[in-house]
Amino acid sequence: MPADEEARAYVRLTEPAIEDLTRLVRQDPQIARQALKKMILLERDPRAGDPLLGALIGFRKLTVGDRHWRIVWRVTADESGHDVVEIAEVWAAGARSDGDVYAEMNDRVEQLADTPQTQALADVIHLLGRSAGDVTAAKQPTSEPVPDWLADRLVHTAGASREDVMAMSPEEAMQAWEAFITQPPT
Repeated sequence: MPADEEARAYVRLTEPAIEDLTRLVRQDPQIARQALKKMILLERDPRAGDPLLGALIGFRKLTVGDRHWRIVWRVTADESGHDVVEIAEVWAAGARSDGDVYAEMNDRVEQLADTPQTQALADVIHLLGRSAGDVTAAKQPTSEPVPDWLADRLVHTAGASREDVMAMSPEEAMQAWEAFITQPPT
């Protein structure tokens, strides 16, 4: 990735995390918006927060609101090498000594597949509608990547940003390339 291009992680939520967030919206919409804003932070800095220990090594946490809420995630990479933040849980913590909260997370980690079904943060925000307030997430790439030869031409010849190209479908990328090469010379 060129040095002048801002690195971004793709934030995705597992189904249980989406359910947690949906419950949080019903319980306290303000805290839910704060949680979404913390998830946006993870787009810029996927290694923010604190690492977890024990059976949760490899996961990190951020606190939300009055520190009674946590966002738990792990960072993986997609086929193109971009960081992918997989949010596994958004949960309420009781007293810090309350082992039930960590036991629940351990259970989820044990059930979490190596490549779990996830949904893009932008899609989850759209799903929450007005409850999400004015929170917006970065555009996610499509599931089928743009071929390397086409991505290179769009970035190096047509001047598109790599992030924009990686968010395109192969069809959109081909249309952009065709539009570029059929432009009359200026």
